[in-house]
Amino acid sequence: MTPAKGVFIGQRKDRMGARLLMMLTCIRLAEDFDTTYKVNWFPKGSDAPELDHPQELFAQDWMDAQFLSAKAFEKLSDKALPIWTFQGDKTPDRLIAHLNSGRSVVVEEGFEVLAFPWEDIEAIRPRYRDFIHQIGFTDEIRAIMDRTDEKLSGQGVTAYHIRRGDILNGSPWKHTTWPAKIEPEELYEAHLEKTAGQTSIMFSDQPELITRFQKRFPQLLQMSDIADVTGMPRAQRDFLELYTMSRAEQVVAPFISAFSMAAARISGRQRLVFKDVLTEEEISSASHRVIDRVAKGPGAFLNVSEAAHVYAKAAQYLCAQDRIEQAYDLAKPILQEKADNAFMPLLQSINCFYLSKWKESELLAKIGLESSDLWPEDYAVLLAVRAATLGAQKKRWSASRYLARAFWAKPMRPDVAVLGSRMLYRGQVSARLFPPTDWRLQREVRRRRFPPFNNLYLVQHKVLARQPCNFDFVLLDWSDLTLDQKARRFSNDPFRQERLRESLDNLANIEGDDPAVSAAKAMLNWHQDVFSLSQTVDEMRKTASDWPENPLYHLRLATLYEADQDQTRARMTIAEALACDPGNPFLIYAMGKFLIRNNAMEQGQNQIIQAADLDETTPVIQGEAGQILLRRGKKSKARPYLQKAHDLFPPYKRFANQLARTR
Repeated sequence: MTPAKGVFIGQRKDRMGARLLMMLTCIRLAEDFDTTYKVNWFPKGSDAPELDHPQELFAQDWMDAQFLSAKAFEKLSDKALPIWTFQGDKTPDRLIAHLNSGRSVVVEEGFEVLAFPWEDIEAIRPRYRDFIHQIGFTDEIRAIMDRTDEKLSGQGVTAYHIRRGDILNGSPWKHTTWPAKIEPEELYEAHLEKTAGQTSIMFSDQPELITRFQKRFPQLLQMSDIADVTGMPRAQRDFLELYTMSRAEQVVAPFISAFSMAAARISGRQRLVFKDVLTEEEISSASHRVIDRVAKGPGAFLNVSEAAHVYAKAAQYLCAQDRIEQAYDLAKPILQEKADNAFMPLLQSINCFYLSKWKESELLAKIGLESSDLWPEDYAVLLAVRAATLGAQKKRWSASRYLARAFWAKPMRPDVAVLGSRMLYRGQVSARLFPPTDWRLQREVRRRRFPPFNNLYLVQHKVLARQPCNFDFVLLDWSDLTLDQKARRFSNDPFRQERLRESLDNLANIEGDDPAVSAAKAMLNWHQDVFSLSQTVDEMRKTASDWPENPLYHLRLATLYEADQDQTRARMTIAEALACDPGNPFLIYAMGKFLIRNNAMEQGQNQIIQAADLDETTPVIQGEAGQILLRRGKKSKARPYLQKAHDLFPPYKRFANQLARTR
């Protein structure tokens, strides 16, 4: 008997825009692959309480046909694969065979129009505009959709989206910067002035802003000019605003906003950002007006939080232009107004760092790190800023302690890499606080500069004249010491491996045949399946023999022996590494992990506890020791290790949760 054809199962855990786009993608896929689609509206871990009542949006008969119960979802998803597993294929054959065998495909993509390599995305994109009408909305919703089409479709309307809302007023969102989500009002004004006379409509989660714009631009429409949605539940309001935005000829919005992005995708068009619709001169002029408004103080904004967020944009612009004194001065009134946004001490600490105000920078960093509202990425950056500030004051040991904490939390954060590189180039890193690494080579293993302002608070050229280091060189050997899950996945990340190869191939001051380079490349070749295991063993055995006092090469050789399932040699070789530096907590930890992997559980766990007693800066080592003792039922002994792990990086909630279990 031929099995029923598999279906596409759409699910998202977040909010309206992403969920709608997910459904449209499912409709498209079902149509093109001759099957049906279902929606898992209540996935585990969903975080959108305003969508808990889908009957506010959808007709009951449509939900009966398309929505999955938890039991039905479990049955269908048992042998399903995520859609991304097929996105690297060059033909549809494997996907078609998968569906024909009766197995389903889970679709969680909710921000982009989905197209496979064998498809033309530009042919698919316009179809999304009509797919929205295949969703079974209620009669009430459909009536307003029809009114919107009548008033806006085909009228050459520009829709603007201003993102504020929870970013300004809600925790935890207000406590980090959102440079790709918050755009200053002055940019919207510039485009409204440029397109005067054309019909436009504005949407915002901060209604006061629309009122402010309408005073200056009376012809500017808002949602109430289309339909009164004020008494409706939030889910209905959100959808109808999103649908109305999608009927415009162009959507101008922040670089990242799921709401406006979904509206543009539903419209079948690309959303536009300000660099698409304004010239460089117009953007520069608007930026100067932003700075002038910030200079008027927090009173020129909706509230002090908005002043802080717009200041973050202004400071970025000023620092890039080397106007750092001005950025420093503009931050003062916002801090004096007691803005509670946790990122403000971070930004001012960086300003002080640029200006060589070391004591003030350190004090601001200390104050900032005391905030329980700092986001993990910002906490790591502030640790690195404090490290670099201490390094500049020649406090090498203290500086290295803070750098180690930042590195093991977020080694891939650009700010951490830039500041860590500066410290390494200036001889401000104490190697004793880090695991065995070839620091001579690490100084030369560099990467391309980070794109400006791409997850980067710093202006790179103000901190570092040279290219930053590629610290994946450290993670090649020690990735299991980082808290960051993405950083841990070096051995399964071909892109990062290739970037490290590029770094090793472009060394400026060390020859390619240097044994340290050969050893590093051998390990990388093994990770990339360029070298066989036996080839890599031969290379590393020679290096370890030539440099018998360097524990790193013994440790690498032990890793290879273990991969070859030669546990006896592996254990002897780790012992040789440890003999090079008997009190090194990282080597003791490595021995402990090896023993646990090879059935010497208690002995290995005791080694990890010993490593934690010697370690000062590594949350993973402290946390693992605490977890071992917790599992043994020794709560009082576990507590100091878990407390230290938590204190080293408080935003990492797992240690706090485990610590609570000791009380």
